[in-house]
Amino acid sequence: MMSTLRGAAFIALFCVTDAYIVPTARRSGSRSSNSVSFSRQPSFLHQNNAPSKLSPLLSSSSSPTALSMGIVEEFVTGRDDETRRAANDEYLSTLQKRVDRINDLEPTIEELGDEDMIAKTAEFRARLANGEDINGPIFEEAFAVVREAAWRVIEQRHYDVQLVGGLILHDGRLAEMATGEGKTLVSTLPCYVNALTGMPAFVITVNDYLARRDMEKMGQVHRYLGL
Repeated sequence: MMSTLRGAAFIALFCVTDAYIVPTARRSGSRSSNSVSFSRQPSFLHQNNAPSKLSPLLSSSSSPTALSMGIVEEFVTGRDDETRRAANDEYLSTLQKRVDRINDLEPTIEELGDEDMIAKTAEFRARLANGEDINGPIFEEAFAVVREAAWRVIEQRHYDVQLVGGLILHDGRLAEMATGEGKTLVSTLPCYVNALTGMPAFVITVNDYLARRDMEKMGQVHRYLGL
């Protein structure tokens, strides 16, 4: 059965369980001009969850066992964006607490001599071999060590936003940073921490020139620390 909603040029396109909401082209003189139609009854919406503008599209014969996901409602109302933004803000708030703890370690790490700094890598590996959690206090201490090593070797110090980027990458997430914000320096942090486990850690970039350039420059930090 074909159901139509007049007065809407476009709502959305979904490809879920073979249900589509597609725009119908305007035809002069046609009763269905400028309308949106279902090619078939959607099986992923429940009548009670449909927003008011979409309710006429759903017949009262919808199965009571249909999955109620609220996908269209979230899309129309923008609730999905609000939910994602709130979750992202909460996540960044937790990361900032870790950044604060890394910053608190900086005065202590600054006092270490070069030999003590180099010895930190062996210390971290021994602690991990004894069962310490890589995501525990050792994680923040390792970030503080890499920050100090970068300053001593290449005279570049990680800013807080770069520490956040390193934390995000270590969590296995994508970190979007603009040009000039120091993505290359960010990579030294999670690369060092994960290499402490004895497993390979890879830094991937877009071409051979950048790979060679960044390996030579940022590699100085890791070589200084004994990797």
